[in-house]
Amino acid sequence: MRSGKVFVMRFTWGFGRGTQEFEVPDHLLLGVVEGTAVEPLPDLGKALEKALCTPVGTPPLPELVRSGDKVAIACPDFHRLWARSRTWLPMLVGALNRAGIPDRDITVIIANGTHAGPGYEGIKEIVGDRLPHRVRVVSHDARDPAQLRYLGKTPMGTPLWINRHALEADHLILTGAVVPHAFAGYGGGRKAVLPGLSGMVTILANHCRALSEAHGGGTHPMARPGVLAGNPVHEDMLAAARMVGPRFIVNFALSEEGEFLGVFAGDLEQAHERGCEFVASAFRVEIAAKGDIVVASRGGFPMDLTFYQAFQSNANARAALREDGEGVLIMVGECSEGLGPYEFHRWFELGGEDAIEAELRRDFTVPGFVVFRAALLHRQARKVMLVSRLDPDMVRRIGIIPHASIGEALREAMDTVPGGKVLLMPHASQTIPSLAC
Repeated sequence: MRSGKVFVMRFTWGFGRGTQEFEVPDHLLLGVVEGTAVEPLPDLGKALEKALCTPVGTPPLPELVRSGDKVAIACPDFHRLWARSRTWLPMLVGALNRAGIPDRDITVIIANGTHAGPGYEGIKEIVGDRLPHRVRVVSHDARDPAQLRYLGKTPMGTPLWINRHALEADHLILTGAVVPHAFAGYGGGRKAVLPGLSGMVTILANHCRALSEAHGGGTHPMARPGVLAGNPVHEDMLAAARMVGPRFIVNFALSEEGEFLGVFAGDLEQAHERGCEFVASAFRVEIAAKGDIVVASRGGFPMDLTFYQAFQSNANARAALREDGEGVLIMVGECSEGLGPYEFHRWFELGGEDAIEAELRRDFTVPGFVVFRAALLHRQARKVMLVSRLDPDMVRRIGIIPHASIGEALREAMDTVPGGKVLLMPHASQTIPSLAC
């Protein structure tokens, strides 16, 4: 459109359950980072059936189970509704039925990791209305000792406490979605075990590996999106999952709009790697240049419920920002449920990165690490902003500038970097920017 003598581009982005509109002058727009166009699967049911019968690295699922076996399925939790388990979970149960496993011998475990378990309505939203009523559904609680069993230590020394329902089954099937992950490389695969089905002690010991080995060094250089080899968080997760010994995994790749793009089933490691290769191809996006101003969002509900969720895309956003520390990073997420669990509040109260790191090395927690990563962002940008509905004073405590609208944040960014080129990342958690040669 035209505004006076200046041409501007208008955008509408998801913000919670609503939207926000903003404009960028056409001559300042460097680009919009979107995943490679991949055709959605024409028939998810057929694609799933094919993946189960021609898996990667294992015999077909019907050959692995037999009548009388007890099967547990680890299912993504409420914070991963975008994985759309309500769509494919009944299909997977149906496939088990056809292989001779009746509903009464199937247990679905909501793999909550560190998250609080959902209530009745939340569980219904996760599993959907088509899941047979005789299938038992249990919610993993990482803080409940009665739910956990000890398996020993991983090769890295992580004490492994696992949900007893997963261990008591004859077969454990892991499910999930493969997406870039802020410090584990990719989601999916082994993450259904650690953190999904693990005890809190296990999860914290594993996630602590995302810190640098040296105090003051920030985060581990290999603990970043799209990296598996040499990533200590991933390697420890994989070792833990091997100790549990899942029989089969079923992972999905979804588009930024929630369409199913691929199904990857079979061996814990091989099928997951196949999914990661697919996602890397679909979502690794070449950019002509890095932005002076980067605006990044996770796309609205349900991926921006809390500060924790909204900031999951910060590593991808940082990778798209100029490297001299003079750029501006704008993160976008409504955060309708606030900071996240109550534990987040004390880390914000600490304020600066030095105090947060010292406390993390004394007593590592997931909320603390999330806040630490956010506090470190100033090392790569002149200004870091957050467009949300959080208390502005709370946001300022960790050196981030609060804003209520994307347009307002952009105006300050453009004043900070006059003539700066703007790069937009509307689905930043699913797009990995790569500088074109």
